[in-house]
Amino acid sequence: SLIVDGLSRPDERRAVKIIKLCPDVSLNVLQVHEKARVVIGASDGAVRFYDYQFRVQAWFEDLSAGSVKSISFEKSVEGDEDYEPPGASGGVGGEDDFKCPNFLVSTGSALVVLVESKMFYELSPDDRRGRLVLQGLDSPVHGLCCHPQLPLVAVCGYSGFLHMWNYNSRSLHLVKIFDKLVPHILQFSPDGKLLAVGFTNGHCKLLKSTDLSEVVSFRESRDCVIHVSFSHDSSYLALAHADRVICLYKYAHRHSDKNYPKEWSLAAKNKSHYRPIVGLCFSGPESEKLRLFSVGEDRRLMEYSVKSNEFGGLQLSSPDTIVEQEARPTGCIWYPFGGKGDNQKVLTMNDEYKFKIWHTVNSAARSCRKTALAPTYGDPITKMAPVFKDADGEDQFMLYATHEKVLGLVQLPLDGNPNKSMGLIAHPGQIAAISVDYQGQYAFTCGGSDLTVNQWLIDPQPVTHASVIGGAGIEPFVKLVDGGEEGEFFSDMKDYFYYSQIRSQDESTTKVRILDGMIPVTEIPHLMCALGYFPTQLEIKNMTAEVKYSKFGETGEYVDRIGFDDLVRLYVNHRPVFAVGPDQIRQAFEAMNRHEAGPLPRDGENGLIGLLTHHGEKMSLEELEKCFEALVGDPAVHRVLDEEVDALGFAHDVLGLADAVEVSQEEAALALQNSEYHGTKSEWGGTTLALSSAAT
Repeated sequence: SLIVDGLSRPDERRAVKIIKLCPDVSLNVLQVHEKARVVIGASDGAVRFYDYQFRVQAWFEDLSAGSVKSISFEKSVEGDEDYEPPGASGGVGGEDDFKCPNFLVSTGSALVVLVESKMFYELSPDDRRGRLVLQGLDSPVHGLCCHPQLPLVAVCGYSGFLHMWNYNSRSLHLVKIFDKLVPHILQFSPDGKLLAVGFTNGHCKLLKSTDLSEVVSFRESRDCVIHVSFSHDSSYLALAHADRVICLYKYAHRHSDKNYPKEWSLAAKNKSHYRPIVGLCFSGPESEKLRLFSVGEDRRLMEYSVKSNEFGGLQLSSPDTIVEQEARPTGCIWYPFGGKGDNQKVLTMNDEYKFKIWHTVNSAARSCRKTALAPTYGDPITKMAPVFKDADGEDQFMLYATHEKVLGLVQLPLDGNPNKSMGLIAHPGQIAAISVDYQGQYAFTCGGSDLTVNQWLIDPQPVTHASVIGGAGIEPFVKLVDGGEEGEFFSDMKDYFYYSQIRSQDESTTKVRILDGMIPVTEIPHLMCALGYFPTQLEIKNMTAEVKYSKFGETGEYVDRIGFDDLVRLYVNHRPVFAVGPDQIRQAFEAMNRHEAGPLPRDGENGLIGLLTHHGEKMSLEELEKCFEALVGDPAVHRVLDEEVDALGFAHDVLGLADAVEVSQEEAALALQNSEYHGTKSEWGGTTLALSSAAT
């Protein structure tokens, strides 16, 4: 470009000459190097050297490593004008021989190649390709799994590669390339003999883990394989596809005839969910019979009896279990922890930061044995895996990952104690897969589109120390209550608890009361409502079952009374993490209106009153009138509500909910007016309401 010193501005520069050094290819790298050389890296994978007259001096066109992305030269020796790389010698012995420092070339194929100047004079193209220094990942990585018995980790990417690395020696153990197939998920069998590879087009291949040779291939769906699970004896394989189809394969004699050799074959398939499947797991060796579980965004936990002789395959146990009402499940795993006689459970996670443990012995009376607050360091948890094989109780830890960024540890038992967990930023975006090595020493994560696989050293001791330092009993839970132990809300909790003791022994009696610090389980719903958390009938059922079976694994007896400490834990673990506001009411109205814009009709089968009285946890008209009388002082529903009910108007005028911005402004004004007042008021007081039938 034409530049006049002291006179030209950047916007006045103009091109005076255009030279096409490499026609039909793009120039990705342009550098000026010593000895008045211009170095160019092109998209055709070549590196070329020019002088300042743009006359070519040397070219390296046989690297065959992909499009050049960067070039880095070895630092030359100071004062040595005739620099010659160690071990290099002139190609023809003349003074004009091409010489330059060794340089590294990184390419778009995730390769780093070392190039020496003497290679320019080699005659064979194979001798002009340089030496491969590093082979990286050249495509999104979504599949990752550790070998259950050896220090090996398998990784697959969307360019079709499957690598198996020895993470102790940091060496590439085996490589396999799939032509015209895109691997998405990996899973080793528990015996370590097989590696299942699920592809984006619905294919699944079983490979020998020793040499990655193919054993068998399946395809029962045309959608991506999103979940893979082996039974504990490695004789069954279950796949979940993106189209919600679950396929079960078994390793057995053909036609159940022992004269035939054993082989893998399709046993059955089922499409029991109507929304995407988020979790798939087999029961462990603790279970009396082999069962398969799946959970979907339709909020249902399905159980399948995989060894049913009557139907010959995947029999769906009836009925299914509704695990959520508003939240959406994000995953599930088999959970054999928690003491003797109570180890046949499934753990589910949801998008409202809750763990739920489901007892699975009796499918007809499946109950939620525990609801616990999950770590809230980032997004909701989507993946979990036990760290140690044979540990239980406080010696066991769970590795977890959120949908994006966060990886962490949780110490068992899951009780909602925030001091028993930790989290860190593992990837800048999505965490596609996690895995724990067979010794519980390392965790591996892959980040999908960031082309990264990370190896983490697992050190559970800081979590254990934090749990001890954080306090015992209810101390960690009290800190989660508004205002803490000295706050007004905690004082109200004590008052309500004492009043419940009196109420449970008849308020009008003249007999001497004996207050033993315990209340009946039937008082729990009333206490929760008094504290600003209005549970639904399902949530009341879950809380009652949790208290009832809290000591069953240890003593074999039911619990029908709880103390104040248990109430605090129950409240902290069950209350919503986020308070209900106008936005949540708007979302509920949209769901009732089938996601159509506009207000909701008051009357009719699909109107607000019809939906509340005929669907879900039904409310009678009398109950509705009592609610309206308590809220607005008028029990006449048709007088309070217009013919067209607006969501925000209902939230503001009927429920009395304020927007978050309005609440923060009011709180700031109140704080300025009462600067000497140090107490705090619960964010739940007057800000949450669940329209449900009365607690029974």
